Amino acid sequence: MVVLRAPIVPSTKWFPQRDFAASQHRSRTNGSYDLNGNGRGTPSPFGLSQTTTTTSSSAVSRQSSGTLSVGSSKRSDASGTTTASMRKFTENRRKSESQAWFLCMRKGACKTKKSPERSTFNEAAFIEKAIVVESLRQFWADKHRPASLNGFTCHKQEAQILKQLVIDNISPHILFTGPSGSGKKALTMAYLRETYGDSSWEISHDLRYFQVQEKKPIQVVVPLTSSAQHVELNVQLEANARYALMGLVREINNENAIAPEVSTVNFKANHKVIVLYGVDKAAEHIQHLIKWIIMDCYSEACKLILCCENDAAVIESVKNRCKVIKVDAPVTHEVNYGSSYSDSKEGRLRPPMSFANKIAIKSKQNLRKAIMGLEACKAHNYPFGDDQPIPLGWEEVLLELAAEILADPSPKRLFFIRGKFQKLLVDFVHPKLILLKLVEQFLKGLDGSTKRELYYWHAYYEKRLPAGASALLKLEEFVAKFMSIYRKSSNNRQYA
Repeated sequence: MVVLRAPIVPSTKWFPQRDFAASQHRSRTNGSYDLNGNGRGTPSPFGLSQTTTTTSSSAVSRQSSGTLSVGSSKRSDASGTTTASMRKFTENRRKSESQAWFLCMRKGACKTKKSPERSTFNEAAFIEKAIVVESLRQFWADKHRPASLNGFTCHKQEAQILKQLVIDNISPHILFTGPSGSGKKALTMAYLRETYGDSSWEISHDLRYFQVQEKKPIQVVVPLTSSAQHVELNVQLEANARYALMGLVREINNENAIAPEVSTVNFKANHKVIVLYGVDKAAEHIQHLIKWIIMDCYSEACKLILCCENDAAVIESVKNRCKVIKVDAPVTHEVNYGSSYSDSKEGRLRPPMSFANKIAIKSKQNLRKAIMGLEACKAHNYPFGDDQPIPLGWEEVLLELAAEILADPSPKRLFFIRGKFQKLLVDFVHPKLILLKLVEQFLKGLDGSTKRELYYWHAYYEKRLPAGASALLKLEEFVAKFMSIYRKSSNNRQYA
């Protein structure tokens, strides 16, 4: 009995399809084709070639070698790519070594060029190029002062006396006597305008230099308010009033020297008037100097208008040679009318009568103080209220404060200024009114070259001033700035 066994066929997973196809291709090239897969073409008893195992082994070896060759080719490609990347990186690095930022990665200091130093800000040049309005708005008490002798609602009798002098073409020395704020300055300015015209109201504030011949020649500086026809000087507050008065009289006398052949011509328009304030509180030698001016030959060259509160303190020889005009304090209804008139001129309704009476009583019939108080009330609160606080006397405080700063513009003065600022702000005086009054007084102590700078800083701080007590720091900052400007403009003086 014969037992047939199935031939053992190798699994196809050991023979890749491409190797078997390659084997067939080689068989075709040799001119024979083995249907059984026998490479030699000899039949096998089992129908399979005996070289199958050999072929499989060779195929496996070829597969392995093919795989290795493929892997090696892939590595060659990767190696080429890596080499190109390294070459590119090296080139980029060489290029970047020339750049400034790469040098800082090396050891040592960075070799970059130093940046040019920033130029300092030239404040003076900037202000010189800036558009600056070189003028200040006037306070109500100055803005609405009567422009002529016919415009007085109070002191009509005194105004009529002055008008008659102008009509009669008489120019005597005049002594106004009356309490503070009664209207002496208003009558003086109206009289000058009636006599000399509108040019007497074109006022300027300047520093004048006077040579003093004592043990050794010295030069004194005096702030003066003047126009083409008059000069104003406060002999009570100005320390060098004596030198200024002597220098002014000599200067006016030289300008108005008249030749004998033409001495009969009326030269009244060429005369200058010297207006002196605080005569009763001035030193005794000042009053004797006034007497010398009136009694000696200088009387024809210039005319004096003296203002005082109490004529009893003026020496008799001076009073006897002057036209004395007493200016009484206005009564309550005149103060009410004056303050209400100023408010209505500003385009506003008149304050309530009860509020106007309250201002008149608290100001003690001081018309200027009442008008300044009304302006401060309007700046603080408008429309007016009956229970509204009325700040009075703040102008006098600021006048004193400005005089102290001009006399001693040292940093230590700021400590004393702070207390006065705090009191004014607590009393409901608007910060902008404080700033305006200080600038008005500071301008009198500066020469023309630095006034523009002060106008600029006034406009700068006015736009940045907050309301209420929070403005204290800004006001102090402005005063410190002015002190710096004033010290620079006064190099001939030494301050601690």
